[in-house]
Amino acid sequence: MKSSGSFLALLIAALLFTTGAAQAKTVVLDAGHGGWDRGGVPGDPYPEKIYTLDVVKRIADRLKDAGYQVVLTRSDDTFVGLGLRCSIANSQRGAIFVSIHFNSAPRTSANGIETYYYSGKSSGLAAAIHSRVVRAAGTEDRHIRTRGYYVLRNNALPAVLCECGFLTNPEEGRRIATSAEHRQRLANAVAEGIMARY
Repeated sequence: MKSSGSFLALLIAALLFTTGAAQAKTVVLDAGHGGWDRGGVPGDPYPEKIYTLDVVKRIADRLKDAGYQVVLTRSDDTFVGLGLRCSIANSQRGAIFVSIHFNSAPRTSANGIETYYYSGKSSGLAAAIHSRVVRAAGTEDRHIRTRGYYVLRNNALPAVLCECGFLTNPEEGRRIATSAEHRQRLANAVAEGIMARY
């Protein structure tokens, strides 16, 4: 009887483990730009593509530690077209999509955090991420906005695009480019927003 009970307990544990693994939540992380597309504006000293990838990898580490399955649209300095980014995302059933960017502007005093979404199903995710990134960055809240950016409007998943600060702002750009601690704070904030909502 004891042997039968032990076997049953092991069987239940195995089923729970398998079910948990099968139901791991999937997050598609998109590092903006890459390869020949450096991002930003001409003359910007900081290539956006480097910092988007760095932050995405930091987000991925946090999410994996929390048990999420993570899919990257790019994992190195490679150009990936917008259509392919959306195809990668749309191939993941029941997932969410978060694209990481850094902003630029002709006016160097421009600073702060913007978060974009396209469809109503993405608004809650945008709000959860945005509030946390604004607090982590300690900079201007430039608000949540709706826009028809390609990777948002062509995405079947709940999809958000985060502009995590201005590389063209001397102070903000320097902090993004030179402080791994700052980039980790941004990554932690995005990951916490995702975990709070999904």
